[in-house]
Amino acid sequence: MTPNKQIPEVTLEERQKQLEELQTKVDTVFAEAMKRKLNTLEFAIEVWVNAVLEKDAYVAIACRMIRYSTHFEGNQLLEFMRYLANGTFEKNESIAQRAVDLINQGLITNNTMKEEKENDKFDL
Repeated sequence: MTPNKQIPEVTLEERQKQLEELQTKVDTVFAEAMKRKLNTLEFAIEVWVNAVLEKDAYVAIACRMIRYSTHFEGNQLLEFMRYLANGTFEKNESIAQRAVDLINQGLITNNTMKEEKENDKFDL
């Protein structure tokens, strides 16, 4: 996660296509983790290692899961992600562990939200 990375300007249609491609990659990462029967902690470690290596699908997953855990949004979330990445690069084990813990908690929260949505049906 390179600090202050420049984002090129694109049209709305190009951006939509990029987001769809990213979502496909994210879906593939989740499907592979499920196929390999990773538990949430194992997957959280995989996500963080690959996010720090700037693999876009993993960065997206890490951001979403850390957002679920912290409720940070926008610039606050980006700054926190940079802090976690920089701490990891500096081999600060407690910061790296905190990132993994937050991703793990986000994965658990995400699963809980999906279960609640599925169980939230009204009998008529």
